[in-house]
Amino acid sequence: MDQSTGTSTDFKPTLLFFYGTLRIPSVLKRILNLSEHPILTPAEITGYKIKLWGPYPALVKCEDPAAEGSVPIAGSTYNVTNQTHLQRLNTYEGANYTLESIVLHEISPETGERVAKEGNIYVWNGLPDILKDGVFKPEFFEKK
Repeated sequence: MDQSTGTSTDFKPTLLFFYGTLRIPSVLKRILNLSEHPILTPAEITGYKIKLWGPYPALVKCEDPAAEGSVPIAGSTYNVTNQTHLQRLNTYEGANYTLESIVLHEISPETGERVAKEGNIYVWNGLPDILKDGVFKPEFFEKK
């Protein structure tokens, strides 16, 4: 591990899709201890639905995406470039979430063009019966 950069020889930069509190720039900046606001790119995924764990969104895989309408979930992508940042994100998400690979679509803010990319998402890994239906309210977490 290179202590100055927080990287290890087996770490590969990864594109993460955020759909909840981590897509709020001030929250992500604080979690990663960044000096500037992070660069987030609009994106969306399908094949999942959002439930709530208290005020926090929890992504769960759709049993049958076609039957559930496969509604796109809006979010943002962020390129994690060092191991320390990934560890901080994993700690923030905790044991109730796990990383899964996914094909997502980044959306160009300038043109609206959708580009498919490989990335990772945090998916609910806790007890399913503690999740509720509802709408995530990001304003509850944004700094005023």
